Amino acid sequence: MEFEELFALVSTRRSIRKYRPDDVPDELLERAIALATWAPSGGNYQSWRFTVVKNRELIHKLADAVEARSRLMASWPESEPYREQADRWVKTCAFFRHAPACIAVQVGAYQSVADKLLAARGPADPAAREMAEWRRFGSSRIQTIGAAVMLLLLALHQQGLGACWMAGPLQAKAEIERLLQIPEGWDFVALVPVGFPAEEREAPPRRPLSEVMEFIR
Repeated sequence: MEFEELFALVSTRRSIRKYRPDDVPDELLERAIALATWAPSGGNYQSWRFTVVKNRELIHKLADAVEARSRLMASWPESEPYREQADRWVKTCAFFRHAPACIAVQVGAYQSVADKLLAARGPADPAAREMAEWRRFGSSRIQTIGAAVMLLLLALHQQGLGACWMAGPLQAKAEIERLLQIPEGWDFVALVPVGFPAEEREAPPRRPLSEVMEFIR
């Protein structure tokens, strides 16, 4: 693949939230997930798992759970300074109920040697506590699953499908894990609704490289 082809694939991907009702062939989803499993992972543990949901009733239950949690948060007095955004969020948080398929992404437990050492040392040591906090901020688990989801999105896009990376459903993590019967030891971390696009979206402008890159020679 030439660089220009790769650039075109990446730069034309969009977060798609409206889908045609057509079924998404299983083989397209399987191919995309297979590619996602080639992502780099912490310690090469490959601690990812993907649950593909096509059952309409179950997708509606997932959406209802996310919407209920959103309504709860929007009802809190603390939401008043953000009333307009909160109300809009409640209306859009469960858009995925109309997706032909949803991929629930899960991550498994992973503890590097550094994590084990810091846990053994304990929070009583200020240096260990500080380093542990830094590592939690950039968790290997989250970096691992982020890499896999990005490859998943690109593979779906390359096959003519639209998708959206959703972290918002985490507010209903417990309900989603119960509905999908997520095995013990795995954590739901993201939802990716998928379908043939029913919308075209313009790319938002990119910040110039001069603002986001520097060389130290």
